[in-house]
Amino acid sequence: MGKMTEKPMVRRTAAVTAALLTAAALLRSLFVGLEIDEEYALSLGFRLVSGDRLFETMWEPHQLSALTAAPLVALFLAVTGTTTGLLLFVRVVMLALKAALSFWFYRSLRGALGRPAAWIGALLLLAFTPKWFLGPDYVSQQFHYTLAAFLCWYGYYAPGPRQYRTPARVAAGAVCACLSFLAYPQSVAAAPVFLLGMVLLGRRGGEPRLGPVPRGALVFAGSCAVCGVAFLLWVLQGMDFDPGAFLQRVQLVLEDPQYDFTPAQRAQVLLSQTVTMLRFMAWPGLAAVVVTALSCLGGRPAPARLAERLLWVFVACLALRCTQYGLQDENLDFRHMYLAATVAGGVTFWLDRRCGEGRPARTLLFWLGWLPGVAAYLMILRSTLTSLPTTFMYLFWPALCSVAALALRRPAVRLLPLAVLGTLLLYLVACRLWLVQTVGWKPADITDTPLVQIENGPAKGIWADQKAADMQECLYEALQPYGGKQLLQAIGEQHGLGFLMADGTLKVAQASVISGTDSDPRFEEYYTLMPDKLPDVILYDDAEVRDMDAFHAWLEEHFAITDRYTVLHGTASLQVLVVDGWAE
Repeated sequence: MGKMTEKPMVRRTAAVTAALLTAAALLRSLFVGLEIDEEYALSLGFRLVSGDRLFETMWEPHQLSALTAAPLVALFLAVTGTTTGLLLFVRVVMLALKAALSFWFYRSLRGALGRPAAWIGALLLLAFTPKWFLGPDYVSQQFHYTLAAFLCWYGYYAPGPRQYRTPARVAAGAVCACLSFLAYPQSVAAAPVFLLGMVLLGRRGGEPRLGPVPRGALVFAGSCAVCGVAFLLWVLQGMDFDPGAFLQRVQLVLEDPQYDFTPAQRAQVLLSQTVTMLRFMAWPGLAAVVVTALSCLGGRPAPARLAERLLWVFVACLALRCTQYGLQDENLDFRHMYLAATVAGGVTFWLDRRCGEGRPARTLLFWLGWLPGVAAYLMILRSTLTSLPTTFMYLFWPALCSVAALALRRPAVRLLPLAVLGTLLLYLVACRLWLVQTVGWKPADITDTPLVQIENGPAKGIWADQKAADMQECLYEALQPYGGKQLLQAIGEQHGLGFLMADGTLKVAQASVISGTDSDPRFEEYYTLMPDKLPDVILYDDAEVRDMDAFHAWLEEHFAITDRYTVLHGTASLQVLVVDGWAE
């Protein structure tokens, strides 16, 4: 009797411990660290709230993600009348939304996966953010909206008394999917997979049809069409309903010099990085072979199942290797286990395609989770600037669907998915607790990075490294006298929260608030097309790390600079240039 009660107690203790560690890691992420991509996300939302228009006055490549950030900025401004402390508010809201999605995932899939696997999966969803910070940047939006869409559709298609009864779930999921496509347009590659999956799921499950097409597929297509038309009308309304002008501006935004490469050039870069990736995977691969061989001493499975087991053991070993590498070398980009889990999941889905146990949930995970996630990733891989290891963050959701598919097989291999889920959670929690996110998406650890609390501006209350904290205070001091003025940051590594200084009364006076690799010639054209956007104040960063010389020379030649002075705060140094229109 003692042994029978001992196992449930051990499981409960492990579940509570995992939850407490995850909560501690997220609580730390709530208050610690500052990264320029998180600032960028808020500055996009601020532009929309302060009167800028998509495509007309906003030329950022990720401007559509402002649709989610803007309501949060507007709400905070309406309630407080200032932007001081805005970042902490946004993080709290995002953490609350993540907790709600994780709980929804657990409630939806605990019956199919079992409570232990669903619990760890929910903790993984809670702990994971693509770029580690909590702010709603375009990548985070793409992931969380995709998750919300899946959960809506799972509630509609999963067997049970409510199956096919609430088409509103499909419509709600379609709205979430559209928001995901807007946040990261390349992820629209998932749309035809969603539609095909809904057609097949409906026809096989006996869903009511309208003609030959199942109702869910029609609701999805119709909802997406309505969202698309509504969005286009809203954007065109800001451009006097001139489709030609809209298309020209879209083309101009897409001509970003940072993304000026061909598919062949991108493929060449990825190929060169693949060799390094395979080298990194060698030791975990060897360890997986040894562990799998030892597991076969009691009996050898069929060759296909043996290969599948080897792949999943490799995922666990690789997750441990990535954890060790992240903590030792302080590199958060090495998330190779998501790629390995996605590949292993493909094998599991194929081998279990005729397995009756867990078949409905497995089919949903494949058609509405794994396959569209892979389709979106392949499109993103073609277009993104990031290195190959960094792109694996886009595979987290297909990877989780893959482990969930393995957990559907009960009870023979229940230990294996729990081990994989545990190693994936260990990676996220350990890195969040040990490392500190610093400016430039470069991590450091708690032993060598003294933290300073920011006391002014939108990031007030956040603890950051000395350099980031000094820059926020310097921006506050430099811009506080210029409330209501138009600001241009002629800086390569943009300080997005700088635009939100002076209690949110500044106006953005530049084409884009994204960090650039060098001077962008389109920015000069911006002031010709929109003379009302001439800046009143220009900032230079004396610690400039990118080539902005050409843009600086153009500014000083064409604008009348009436004053210039330096503002210092600790390690930060900013030049403030006061502008009085065009130079004569």
